[in-house]
Amino acid sequence: MATLHVIQGPDKGMKFDLTSDENTLGRQASAVPLTDGTVSRQHARLTRENGKWVLSDLGSANGTYLNGVRLGKPAELNGGDQIRAGSTLLLFISTNGPMPEVDVDEDGRLIDSAIVTTVPSNEDSVVIPTPEAGAEAIDSLRILYDLIAEISSIFNVELLLRRTLNKIFEVLQADRGYIMLIDEQGKLTLKASRVNQNVRDRKIPISRTMINEVIRKQIGAISANAMLDKRFAPGQSVHNLGIRSAICVPIKGREGILGVIHVDSSVSEHTYNTQQLRLLTAIGYHTGLAIDNVRLYESAVQSERLAAVGETVATLSHHIKNILQALGAGIDLVGMGLSEQNVEKSRQAWPIVQRNLARINEMILNMLAFSKGREPLLENVNLNEVLSDCVELITPQADERGIAVLTDLAEMPSISADAAGLHQAVLNLLNNALDAVADRTGILTVTSRYDAMNRNVLVQIIDNGRGIDPGEMDRIFTPFYSSKGHKGTGLGLTVARKVCEEHRGRIQVQSKPGEGTTFTLILPAMPDAAAEPGDTFVSRRK
Repeated sequence: MATLHVIQGPDKGMKFDLTSDENTLGRQASAVPLTDGTVSRQHARLTRENGKWVLSDLGSANGTYLNGVRLGKPAELNGGDQIRAGSTLLLFISTNGPMPEVDVDEDGRLIDSAIVTTVPSNEDSVVIPTPEAGAEAIDSLRILYDLIAEISSIFNVELLLRRTLNKIFEVLQADRGYIMLIDEQGKLTLKASRVNQNVRDRKIPISRTMINEVIRKQIGAISANAMLDKRFAPGQSVHNLGIRSAICVPIKGREGILGVIHVDSSVSEHTYNTQQLRLLTAIGYHTGLAIDNVRLYESAVQSERLAAVGETVATLSHHIKNILQALGAGIDLVGMGLSEQNVEKSRQAWPIVQRNLARINEMILNMLAFSKGREPLLENVNLNEVLSDCVELITPQADERGIAVLTDLAEMPSISADAAGLHQAVLNLLNNALDAVADRTGILTVTSRYDAMNRNVLVQIIDNGRGIDPGEMDRIFTPFYSSKGHKGTGLGLTVARKVCEEHRGRIQVQSKPGEGTTFTLILPAMPDAAAEPGDTFVSRRK
């Protein structure tokens, strides 16, 4: 099983399991669908060939990068590789085959290990240079520094443990290795493993006595099952009997033992020494600190999410309460008219009910659009028809207030866009403009034109309202910020910008207090002509 973890970009935090032998990555891909507007619809492909994963670019506009290098031809992937597509960065994680079994020998029937050497697991266990092992100790310090630098920026425990185990195999000769963590029930659970290809037996026998000793005394230990193995007799082949040298060290966090690291090797190939024990003990100690940091980070993220949810609920509850109060007042007036058989009173009150029902509907639509990223459903759209429909919807309200609505729509080709999304964005901007202008003197102008040179379409919503105060200009797109008091939810402009970004477009704003505001939507006529997303320009007319 292989997975892709998104660590940067609009889909940060998402995880995609690669369940088939061929998986496409892109905005319209089924295996790895991304909402990043800078990613092509079919951007790259990951295929499994002879047990190995291969990455290929599919002629994407912005290219596919593997570990910072632009991909020219298909390349084989290794666990921990970084894949960049547009502004999205993904981590490739592969188990490289089935996880080996761990056979914990509770009674000493399989092995009877003797602990040969131990060192304490603490901040002093890093590596202590001695005259005999000075050069090796210095080299171990460099290895430890490289590992700390590598895992300090990882915020996923599974990936952190795999990176740690890979580093251990780079610096220690080992046949098999695994990392086990203590779960919530206090049991050791296998979290990462690695077995060299030349090792036939993937089953790992370990001594419960050794694990208990390592955890209880918080020490790293070298053991060998040759000393007390009941099967061993002089003249027998050490290799055939499978006599092994092993190192087991604790993974020590700030508040206690989190698990253990275990590596072993046939003594016919290699026997571990004290300096290697010190190095692995130090690695276990710093791995524990890194796991603590990841868990603190995850806890902080969760706390931030809960705080954001609480703030959002409080803000929306405030707006909904105001709408419901106005809606209730309108319903009461309609009820009074009906009970008094006064049709005129009910007729006068009914618009209050209609307006507040429309406000609730608008709020729900904006909440849905704001709360989730989505890929626009692209189709050939006549933009002028969308604009005309939006103008038609706001005209009754404008007429009631004596506001003039003018249109100047130029001829233009059909564009590739999501009609429903654009409709909502334009309607939000028109409603915002209606709120900004005064009764009887307000003027709204909607224009459209085609920029053939840049292959863009430009839509302008112009009003002669009060304008935007310079101190508020930088906040107008902030979610839930509204300068309209109880009348606004603070989501209209946010959603309009989000829809533009989903189309790889942008919004420009020009405003001068007392003279009005102009919102300009710049949208690519075709996907290939797209601008960079998130590029919202704000200017202040002098």
